[in-house]
Amino acid sequence: MEFRKTTEADLARVAEIFDGARETMHAQGIDQWTDGYPAVSDIRADIADGISYVLCTDDGEIVATCAVLLLGEDTYTDICGGAWLTESSDDADASYVAVHRVAADKDCRGRGLASRLLAEAAVIGRHAGKISLRIDTHRDNKPMQGMLARNGLTLCGEITLHSGDRRNAYEKMI
Repeated sequence: MEFRKTTEADLARVAEIFDGARETMHAQGIDQWTDGYPAVSDIRADIADGISYVLCTDDGEIVATCAVLLLGEDTYTDICGGAWLTESSDDADASYVAVHRVAADKDCRGRGLASRLLAEAAVIGRHAGKISLRIDTHRDNKPMQGMLARNGLTLCGEITLHSGDRRNAYEKMI
């Protein structure tokens, strides 16, 4: 498998993967990504910012995607009901790599693709001098929470998104 940056040519396939993820979460009763997020405009912005990645099979088929942020996440500044494993005094100089918008092709779920995305993001983080990986998910997204636990991430508390929605926040030393 190849893990690489997303290109404009990948846009439709990445949007298709997000559509499938939204359908799956809706069918499971998870109230996450119900408003069309991530939209094509979000994917384009991630590509332009150089933070969007895809995981491809050996024959080049895109089967999973995520965003990898090295400059911190402003919604991670305040955590409630717990504490991060690491503290960063200035998010612009964050000691962690943040992972967002994790999704796998709905026909490829259960094959460890999300785990592979996290492993690849950790490699990027380590190469950038980061000491931990952070991610958040909806409190009802039990499949994602299970995957995070299997990959050694610790539930640290809750963060609040700009929308006001709360998310479970996880971290792992890398």
